Formats: sequence, C-alpha cells, structure tokens
Amino acid sequence: MGTERFNLVTGACGFTGTHLMKKLLDQGQKVIATDLARAFEHPKNKMIFKTLGLNFAHPNCRVIPSDLTDQESLKPLFHQPLTHIFHTASLYDYSAALAILQKVNINGFVNLADLAVEHKSLKRFIHWSTCGIFGKPYTAKDGKLCNIPFTEDFNSSPKNTPFEQDQPTGSHLVNDYSVTKWKQEQIAWKYHREKGLPLTVVRPAPLYGPGSDYGHGGIVLTINRGLLPAIPTDSKNYITTSLHIEDMAGFAAFIADKDFGVGEDYNVVDDSIISYDDFVRYLALLLGRRMRGIPLLRQTWLRPAMIFAAKLWLILEQKLGVPRVRVFEVGSATYMSSSYWISNKKTKEAGYVYRYPDVREGMRDTIDWFRRVGWLDQSYNPKAIWMENMDAKKTAK
Repeated sequence: MGTERFNLVTGACGFTGTHLMKKLLDQGQKVIATDLARAFEHPKNKMIFKTLGLNFAHPNCRVIPSDLTDQESLKPLFHQPLTHIFHTASLYDYSAALAILQKVNINGFVNLADLAVEHKSLKRFIHWSTCGIFGKPYTAKDGKLCNIPFTEDFNSSPKNTPFEQDQPTGSHLVNDYSVTKWKQEQIAWKYHREKGLPLTVVRPAPLYGPGSDYGHGGIVLTINRGLLPAIPTDSKNYITTSLHIEDMAGFAAFIADKDFGVGEDYNVVDDSIISYDDFVRYLALLLGRRMRGIPLLRQTWLRPAMIFAAKLWLILEQKLGVPRVRVFEVGSATYMSSSYWISNKKTKEAGYVYRYPDVREGMRDTIDWFRRVGWLDQSYNPKAIWMENMDAKKTAK
C-alpha cells in the first residue's frame, strides 16, 4: 500500500494507539503520532514500543505532542494535510472520577471534532467507542431476551437513540466510563449529521494483547498472583467477550479505505462464545495456577460483595497506601452476573477476516509475551500511567 493517505493517530502511546501506529507504518502509510509529550518518554511505554517494533523515528512518522483537554495544543496537528483521523485516545479506567472522565472523553472529543469538521482535506474520522455503550445485558429472568447478542441495529445505541437520552433503551450503563463513552459517541453522531464529520464508529469488545496489563490483562495478573484462586461454579452460565488488539488495529486499518464505512458503526469482537468459568480456568491453566470452583456461591450474590470489597480496598489504598490490584475495582465488579454476547456479523460482512477469532489462541500468545517481558514476576503490580501524570501535575504545582 502506498502513502496516498495522511493519517493522524491520537493516543499514539496508548495500548490501541501503539498497535495501530505499527500497523499503519507497516502498510507504508504516512502517520502523525500525537499524545502527551511525557507519554513518549515513559519507561513502560518505551519498553512496549521496543518489543512491538514500533519506531517513532520512522521516516513516514512525525511526532507532534498534544493534550486533548487543551484545544490550542491540538491546532498544530491540523496544519498538516490530514486525510484520516484515528481517534483512539480516551481515559479508560474504571476507577477514574467522573469529572476527569468527562474532561478527557467528552470535552476532549469536542475540542478535536471542532477542528476536524473545519479541515477541508479530511476524508475519514474513525472514532473509538466501546461495546459497553449497550449497557448491562438482559438476564435469565427476562425470559426470551436472555443471551440475545447485541447488534448495531437491533439494540439501542448512541447512533439510533435520541440525543437527549443518556441511557440505552431497555438496559443501563454500569459505570462512569461507559456513561462518558455513550455521550461521547452521541456527540460524534451529532457532528456527523449536522456538521458533516465523515464518521465511522468502531466499538471494541474487551481488548487484550501484548502491552496491556488492564482489563483482560489485569485478570491474567490477578490469577498469576494467586488473588483469584476460585470462581463460582455458576459462572459457567455467563458469557464473556474478547478482542485481540491486532484485530482492533487490523479492522480500523481495513475500514479506513472503504467508502461504505462512512456513517456506519461496527462492533469489533472475536468469534468466541465462552463462559466466564471456561475463560478463567483456561487462563489459570496457561499460568500454571490451580482454579477451584465454589459450588454454593452464585455470581448474583458475589457481585454486591465484590463491589463492597473493591470500595473498601480503594479506601485503604487512598488512606493507608495499601497497594491495590488495579483491575480489582468497583467498575469491573459491575460487569459480573451478566452474559455479554456481542455480534461481529457486520464486520465480517464488510469483508474483514479476524487474525484471532478464538480468544484461547490469542491469550496463549499474550501470556507468552507477558512471560518474556517479565510481567508475570510476582512483584509486578502496575499503576495507571495517567495517574502518574496526575501526580506529576500536582508535584509541578
């Protein structure tokens, strides 16, 4: 593929951004990488760049630091003849305060979109949403609605729900992150309808792969440290979904050149229909950890207990400095006792072929990467980089 496009990747140092940068540069594309200036120098990020083979000094790459919350810092990006914007940047952390999530995910998006709609050369704006915008799925007590897959057209989404509605019809958003992503996507569609933003929305399922120690990666670390030695046996009745990061980057690069993708939304998720029980036990098997079943405990009973425990541990961390496993948090616990089944039919009909259609194969390769870079050492307990940035700001003041 030639260099006929001029691409901008926001959040270029993040989990998705790094893999997308690598994909676009490997395709011969010209890319501007933007993120906070300090993100390019963070030791953890630099290690990931090296292991992935991502070189920001590549002749087709130019680095221009910026801050989504400061529109003035974004303006130099639009001094370039941009044709495609891949907006991967967001604050993805279930423990972040709502005000911070709104500042980055909502206000930051508006800052970027206001400049994008005035940019005459722009042909495509690919926006990262999340499958979390569909809300908490129906449960068994809802009868025929149990375990119905979320699809782009059948279910309520920011695209097909009135702008003034702040929740999906028939379900509800389970945490502040999803609340801000719902509104963010609603605004994106409003810009598409009213201001001509050439929008394509991608909604990834829970992502995993080399470079991420949060989400599914955080579950791997929790099991590896022996902090999840057992699971309720009724977790075999609940579905979980996944997406390897290579397929997220792959689909975004694929749809960028498809004219039929303008004005469309896509749920990006692998083929796996796997229970929480099978998923967690498979991870334990790969890690060499024993996973026991708890026969008398139900997920629906465990959920409130986990939420309470997560709140308590957060308080202990904030007040007493007791280190918390990052994935052990209220926002993650809210996902328990539901079957998340997301349809990938639309992405396949578009012509995309998944590199990792089965989460088992993807997790096998991911855990091998974790082992090679030392993330399976018992002492490894990462802190969110954005929190380190907040600490740096406080120190500077």
